[in-house]
Amino acid sequence: MNLRRLATPLALLCALSAGRAIAADGIVTLMDDGHYRRAQALIDARAAAQPDDATTLYLRARMLLVTGDAAGALPLAERAAALAPKNADHRYLVAECVGTQAQRAGALKALGLAKRFKREAEAALALDPRRGETYEGLIEFYSAAPGIAGGSDKRAAALAETLVAVDPARGRLAQARLFFRDKRDDRGEAALRQAFAADPNSYRVRMTLARFLADDIRKKWGEAEDHLKAALAIEPGRVGPYAALAGLYAHLQRWDDLDRILAAAEQAVPENLSAHYQAARTLLGDDREPARAEGLLRKYLAQEPEVGAPTLAHAHWRLGLVIEKEGRRPEALAEVQTALRLKPDLDDAKKDLKRLKKG
Repeated sequence: MNLRRLATPLALLCALSAGRAIAADGIVTLMDDGHYRRAQALIDARAAAQPDDATTLYLRARMLLVTGDAAGALPLAERAAALAPKNADHRYLVAECVGTQAQRAGALKALGLAKRFKREAEAALALDPRRGETYEGLIEFYSAAPGIAGGSDKRAAALAETLVAVDPARGRLAQARLFFRDKRDDRGEAALRQAFAADPNSYRVRMTLARFLADDIRKKWGEAEDHLKAALAIEPGRVGPYAALAGLYAHLQRWDDLDRILAAAEQAVPENLSAHYQAARTLLGDDREPARAEGLLRKYLAQEPEVGAPTLAHAHWRLGLVIEKEGRRPEALAEVQTALRLKPDLDDAKKDLKRLKKG
């Protein structure tokens, strides 16, 4: 099993006048924790009261970006940045919108967008030289972009070193990513453990370490489980640890533990059943317990997924594969067809549809 494939109180919405900043912080927290539907309701309320406020525009843009509409998000982000020119969060959101579009554009357009990302992100860093997310975005850019677009491994490494001084745990995580990219896994693991030593109470550090340790190569299941349980204690309202633990228990065939973590996840985060999906996906990958996997996927399909969670199309596709293993080819074919009606560009489902039709 590879947990890398995985890929969080409403009372904060008090007076949008004197408490405006608190309300905005509450919305951002909900989004950071993966509670996008809750956040959307608050954004809508804020937009009705203050449609042209810079923070409102920023929140709307950020939600659009999360839902995959970078083109729609960009003009809102640009307006927010223009209204609050000294706000690094607003400026960096412009960079994120541009960078997301660059990833989906043709080669020539992507080059121009990549260069703009660099300008916008560097401007955000100048506004706030201690903003960790900006460092991370620039490190990713410099390490991945070609030289013609401004990429530079040396610059990426230097920024990661600076981030270590600003935020040791975050900086070590950034260095780990660079090491892993260069297939220097020993150095990467050392950087991860340095991040943990710098901040053992970091949810992000714990989750990152757990994913690394539960890799198919390392298989350090016990240590990974300890970090996931610690992450859950740090952030009990986020679905990530539940989903990771569900995948781990499914892989290890610890059925009682799997049932317990799924029940806990459903109680803590009822709007997001990603733990059920992850357990089913693991069972499918391991070619084990198809009936159990089918039940988990059907439960997942019983409600609209949270933003950012696996789509209904992916769930129908995987349900088709599970049903195929149970020997019900016509039903499997129907599920894969449903997946492609929902998401026509799901390439893996296209391949399975072709195979199923051949019989």
